[in-house]
Amino acid sequence: MSSTAIPTVITVDQRRALCRVLGLPAAQVYELHVHAREGVRASLYVLDREGRKMLHGEEPLTATVHIPLAEEVTARGTP
Repeated sequence: MSSTAIPTVITVDQRRALCRVLGLPAAQVYELHVHAREGVRASLYVLDREGRKMLHGEEPLTATVHIPLAEEVTARGTP
């Protein structure tokens, strides 16, 4: 049984790669939570027609999306 070190940080490139894998626009991601049993919840900046972040008072306006975890397990390749 091998031991895997848990990273202390993730890089910006890793965050972008995670967003890409999830199909989320990295530049719009405000918050991202990955739940082992529930899937992913992401808060995204809401943009106006010109692509600028909208504000609600002093804070950015966001919308939350939920990507549920699929029940099925898919295998990739063979060990």
